[in-house]
Amino acid sequence: MPHDHCTLPTIYTPSSIASKRKKPRVWMLIAALATLLFIGLAGFGRGRWSAAQEGMLSRFRPPAVGTDEIAPKPERIFLRAGDVGIEGLGSTLQHFKHSIVFSNALHSTLLFAANDGWSLRPYSTSVIYNGRRNFSVDASRACRIQAYIHHDEREGLVRGLCQGDGWAIERMDHIKEDMAACTSILDTEDHETINDLNGCTMGWVRERLAPSAPYPPLTAPINRPISIGIHIRWGDTGSTDPDEDIAAHNFYGSWSLPNIVRVLADLHSYAHPHGITLTIAMQNADPRVLGYINEPGYTLLDSGDSLKDLQELSRSDVLLLGESSYGVLAHLIAPPGLTIVEGGAFQKFTNTSGFGRHVVYLDEYTPASLDLVVGEIRDN
Repeated sequence: MPHDHCTLPTIYTPSSIASKRKKPRVWMLIAALATLLFIGLAGFGRGRWSAAQEGMLSRFRPPAVGTDEIAPKPERIFLRAGDVGIEGLGSTLQHFKHSIVFSNALHSTLLFAANDGWSLRPYSTSVIYNGRRNFSVDASRACRIQAYIHHDEREGLVRGLCQGDGWAIERMDHIKEDMAACTSILDTEDHETINDLNGCTMGWVRERLAPSAPYPPLTAPINRPISIGIHIRWGDTGSTDPDEDIAAHNFYGSWSLPNIVRVLADLHSYAHPHGITLTIAMQNADPRVLGYINEPGYTLLDSGDSLKDLQELSRSDVLLLGESSYGVLAHLIAPPGLTIVEGGAFQKFTNTSGFGRHVVYLDEYTPASLDLVVGEIRDN
């Protein structure tokens, strides 16, 4: 059916479903519903969870995606119609984690309303995360989730679900019952910032963004070069002082240079005789920084295509990352291997050891930690 021939459906709330006595403010949702129909008709083309938590979390996040298998058709669409911000690709994720958790709990597929970016960030969040999906949208009984979960309840409920708390699961079960008749769901939230909970949303992020792995996971004994990726945050935090001691520069959100050099030396020794391949993601790369690292050969990522560079960086056996949201996103979609993290105050890597990927914090790192690149610490 052509888009311009569609009729907008009624928006249902708990009271209207039960008694049909009244309708909410439809005018607030017309734009969101138009986007919902357009999406459906146009076709977009520190630690580890406990065993108990893993079992509970499996209800709220999709399985690992590393194959070309076609997922079963979802029951309904969950449209995030509220604003998800105009920040960088990694930071944007902090603004819709509630929607990820709720959409999974409600057995629905999360899609985003049109977001065409802005002049300093020339990409669309909706295009990147919606991908080439072609879903039929049943908007005959569209429900706004705000009618079932109050704004002040959202974060606590999401955290409870991610932790596997019984009260949260029971509360969500009641919400699912109340929304059972809803054929599509709208989320108009636009005030959400969550730095942590990346472990809870890791499966969803991998399903949407993870590239295919270039090699099979490393096993012992190592029989090929170890691929290493480093994110150096420079574009918005770099120094223009030619006299600055670059070794003492504060690389906010990424590694200090002396630590990079030290761990790269360990990796060279560990990878012998097969060696390493090195990829460095650095916006507006500075020769002083690259000269300090002093590696004879590397691939520099700064193409201007944020998603392409992110995926290339993530395809590494070992990642050296700070708490920049871009670096965190690279870890979330990386293949089995090892991520070494400098920092941790924002808990962005908490509970993100999973899908064959291990996290070690630099303040706990020893050269023996590199055995995790093959999946286990070997006895010495």
